[in-house]
Amino acid sequence: MNVLNRRDFIKFAGGLTLTSFVVPDELLANDGSDLSDFKAMVVVDLQGGNDALNMFVPADAESGITTGYESYAKARAAAVKIAANDLMGDLRAKVDGDGYLAFGENEAPYAVDSKSYAEGYIKGFYLLDRENFESKVAINPMMPELAYWLDRGKGAIVQNVGSLSQPATKSQLLDGSVSMPPFIYAHNEQAVLMQTGQAASITVPTGWLGRVADNWSTLYSDSVYKMNISLSTFGQYKMFFGNTTTPMSYDSTGPISYETRRTDATFRRTLTALTDGDIFRALSAKNQNAILQQVEETVADWESVSGENTIFSGLSDSYGNDFEDTNGRIIMPTTTQLGVETALNSKTVQPFMTAARLIKIAKNKGFKRVVIVVTLGGYDQHSTQATTHSQRIRGLSLGIDRFMRSMEKEALIDSVTMFSVSEFARSVGSNSDGTDHAWGGAFFVLGGAVESGNYGKFPDLTLGGDDDIATKGRLIPSTSFSQYYATLLKWFGADSDVIADALPELKNFSQTDLGFLG
Repeated sequence: MNVLNRRDFIKFAGGLTLTSFVVPDELLANDGSDLSDFKAMVVVDLQGGNDALNMFVPADAESGITTGYESYAKARAAAVKIAANDLMGDLRAKVDGDGYLAFGENEAPYAVDSKSYAEGYIKGFYLLDRENFESKVAINPMMPELAYWLDRGKGAIVQNVGSLSQPATKSQLLDGSVSMPPFIYAHNEQAVLMQTGQAASITVPTGWLGRVADNWSTLYSDSVYKMNISLSTFGQYKMFFGNTTTPMSYDSTGPISYETRRTDATFRRTLTALTDGDIFRALSAKNQNAILQQVEETVADWESVSGENTIFSGLSDSYGNDFEDTNGRIIMPTTTQLGVETALNSKTVQPFMTAARLIKIAKNKGFKRVVIVVTLGGYDQHSTQATTHSQRIRGLSLGIDRFMRSMEKEALIDSVTMFSVSEFARSVGSNSDGTDHAWGGAFFVLGGAVESGNYGKFPDLTLGGDDDIATKGRLIPSTSFSQYYATLLKWFGADSDVIADALPELKNFSQTDLGFLG
């Protein structure tokens, strides 16, 4: 029997796993949660352990402040230390008449004569000196777009977040009265803790958003879509799995139509033939036909926000480029525009554009809740950090900007919240040109509903100090992932019972809402 095997189908479907959900308009929560409006969240996972201190530079200039720039600069090697050179005035001068950041060629404030990412990376920072940031934190020079959106009041920074099952001091962790998370500096294990939202064990089988989905299971129709949509290319994303919930896996390039394979007669026959004498083949063909209909539904939805109907029409990036050409290919800034020697790969911004399309599709179809994850690798920089981290965050900043501009154009920016995560941050102290695995770090939250400003507690950056569990600046988190996620879920419409089920360690913390979302 010539049948379509699983590998062939996955190849055909372009990575689209048809086990998905979103909340339709006609079905509302029956558990006390408020799901009557439309809201979306986008998780940006910086895999490998992002150096939060070089993305969000401690900028308090008051002498003797251990949480400020003086302590940061003392601990960091010259190759990775961001200079105390405020570029924000130059950045604000590049905002055009429409209110958007707009560079000409070689006009970016980070530009250097050598056209080196590494030199631009440490040239200075964008000091967030507006009232709500109090001049205590600045953004890396390779992220002008992120600095622009924060300066506009469309985002917040949450300080010193990490996997922590209960509040802990250095002495409690050292004497064992409070347990450290298991395998504290190991990538895989810490990624599990970040995704499950529970810091005490790596054996928890479900993710925090998967458990939310379990609680809202009565809301889901037979739609091909689901609430949790993974654009990850790194395998299954545990954050989205519940006891009864699986996420939708969607290729960041969009769905591939069955029409692309119709010329293959054998392929078509194995999918569509019904044979009365072979009940198993008949059942298989029936199921395959149903899947094909779902594939074509996603293709039609994709086309409704693409081509002549693209949601990106009339939009340009911070260099004046259209998002796409007439064939739907992504247009990236040139090396001349960027002021560097190496081009950026479009794969960095592509998932942000796909996330924007999927949110628009969900809104068009009357769904009420959707969560999308964008996973970006390459953040594990033990060496050559200025060369590698600079390129990663330059692309990240461009992707964020495209997403935010499209959400603003579609009048969805107040209904969408984007937030970053990483399994851990990097050490305050550095190697000659890199940093090591550590623990607590800062994250960004962006969207129209965000209450702009700094949140959480700035850590003591003194090597071997009260917030350093070791001697190299591995910072003990002062805010747990549970508190961070709970704040997001409250805005998302989850009631206290759903939040408690999703985040069982939250009860160990007195502050359950960090306040960065209205």
